[in-house]
Amino acid sequence: TPILAGRDFSEAENAIKSQAVIVDSQFAAKLWPGENAVGKRILTRHRADTAEWMDVIGVVRHERHEGLASPGREAIFFPDGQFGFGVNRWIVRANGDLAQLAPAVRKAVAEIDPTAPIAELRPMSSYVEQARAGTRFALTLIGAFAVIAVVLSGVGLYGVLSTVVRQRTAEIGVRMALGAQTAGIFRLVIGQGVKLSLAGIAAGFLAAVAMTRVMRSMLVGVAPTDPLTFASVALLFLVIAFVACWIPARRAARLDPAIALRDE
Repeated sequence: TPILAGRDFSEAENAIKSQAVIVDSQFAAKLWPGENAVGKRILTRHRADTAEWMDVIGVVRHERHEGLASPGREAIFFPDGQFGFGVNRWIVRANGDLAQLAPAVRKAVAEIDPTAPIAELRPMSSYVEQARAGTRFALTLIGAFAVIAVVLSGVGLYGVLSTVVRQRTAEIGVRMALGAQTAGIFRLVIGQGVKLSLAGIAAGFLAAVAMTRVMRSMLVGVAPTDPLTFASVALLFLVIAFVACWIPARRAARLDPAIALRDE
């Protein structure tokens, strides 16, 4: 976490009686907007029943400690020594394979304190993936249901139009016997299917907008009402609707008027 103002903790401040704290940029902006937070004092109650004054010695960039989907709350950092125990986690900034880095890390820690146990070594990315696991599972499940919904909508629209064409076979035969062109019959069926699709897309759009409050906690870096997403989904359903309408329309346009009239 980069330091934006002031400084980091020193060994002298890693003591029980230390009164030094570091705050994040969101905390500083909320309490002292437009001012330098370094040198300010705050009242905290973190190691005793009574509140005590603490000195702000630094400001760091705000990080999302509670989850990736929301900025989270303000943060105050205390040295571990204020609580009477030492550091329990080390963070190493390095590049390369963790398996190759692990021996060097263990050796460096042993040189500082041979009795310090190292329970596990994990890359920071694993913590991020762990934090995203619940959201990723939910979105995968929603995505699977969405694909099923797309398939069902296409099949349903095709079935409805096929039934309509079959029920209107005699009508189509009469239209063709009275001079209706193949292109006109094709447009008639396609138009009916597109109207049904537009009504469904409009209803789905309204339902999706209403559901954005539920989805907000699962979205990172994407607005709940992202115009590009809504436009892309609407276009996708229009393409699916056209394909679903095309087969019944093609069948209707190829009807033989004499056969269609006898079908009645």
